[in-house]
Amino acid sequence: GHVIWVNSEALRRAGIDEDTPEPSGGVIEREPQTGQPTGILKEEAMHLVCDAIPSVRPEERQAALRKALAEAQELGITGIHDCGEWQSAKGGGESLSDYQQMIGRDELGLRVFMMLSRASLDEAIKVGLRSGFGDSYLRLGNVKLFCDGTLGSQTAEMIEPFLGQPDNKGVAAISQEELEGTVGRASKAGIACSVHAIGDRANRRVLDAFEKQGRAGVGRELRHRIEHVQVLHRDDVPRFKELQVIASMQPIHATQDMYLADRYWGQRAELAYAWRSLLDSGARLAFGSDAPVESPNPLVGIHAAVTRQRADGEPVGGWHPEQRLTVSEAVNAYTLGAAYASGTERERGSLTPGKLADLVILSQDIFEIAPQEILSARVLATVFDGRIVHGSEDL
Repeated sequence: GHVIWVNSEALRRAGIDEDTPEPSGGVIEREPQTGQPTGILKEEAMHLVCDAIPSVRPEERQAALRKALAEAQELGITGIHDCGEWQSAKGGGESLSDYQQMIGRDELGLRVFMMLSRASLDEAIKVGLRSGFGDSYLRLGNVKLFCDGTLGSQTAEMIEPFLGQPDNKGVAAISQEELEGTVGRASKAGIACSVHAIGDRANRRVLDAFEKQGRAGVGRELRHRIEHVQVLHRDDVPRFKELQVIASMQPIHATQDMYLADRYWGQRAELAYAWRSLLDSGARLAFGSDAPVESPNPLVGIHAAVTRQRADGEPVGGWHPEQRLTVSEAVNAYTLGAAYASGTERERGSLTPGKLADLVILSQDIFEIAPQEILSARVLATVFDGRIVHGSEDL
């Protein structure tokens, strides 16, 4: 979602050639000798092509959604946080429309916390929408912003350069002025912000933006969050608690990216995917998957959070094992933590009398078995709104 590679026909249709200027916060890779685009576009430059792609018909989108919904239910998922159609600079809105139509046909068998794109923020403010608008099935969430790129593409914004790349401190997908202005505008309108930040400098910039609004007395009641929080400077760990910013993280990133983190961040990886450090500092964690970048399977994420190992048991003892969580802490971040992040902790997130009957039945008690065995647990049934949507009715 941060780098695309397209062919020459796509470049032609998008009008990209050797004279096309790079958009702010984006990179058009070029041949060194000729200046011709290679077809590799990073960050904001992706919009040049994505916005030229013809729209998919609603019936095709909803057919795809039904397939994805069935897969989610098989994995025991009863709700998602949809980060919106951020690939399009136009803002989209198709997913929100599709969800509403599916609810009308009683086809949407999970709860959706739907985020806004940055491009649609002004329209949302204009019509008076606020975070939390909606019902238990479809709820308006935060506005999704991007502060930097990724580790894999070496576009994460860093305080110090990537190892072996003395001139590369990553990409700022948004200037500090734009970031603070957007966070301030959204906060004043009652819309919380979810900001993608991978590198330690990007995380610091986002925390600075939230702190500035807080000092001005704006948006203190909103549940702002940083998405990913993949590497932090030690000085910034306690700021999540101080500023009441939610750390929205994806445990599977640690085990998938650990060798890249060692390669490009070196010793800084001690505070990469630092769940334990954040939790011990008093921060709130909300765990997710980052699907479709990674598997949406919560059990895979819980296993990663508890062991810091891949499915094959590597590395022995876990990667930076001092950051491991207990099973209870990991499950809490996936359930009550995620519910808190969406403002629904009073009705969801725990098996409590009076809350919605969304739950999962597993083949094994993951609180009792060895952590390495969590991956062998199967979903026997998924219950949504009090009815079995996956599994045997005989249960």
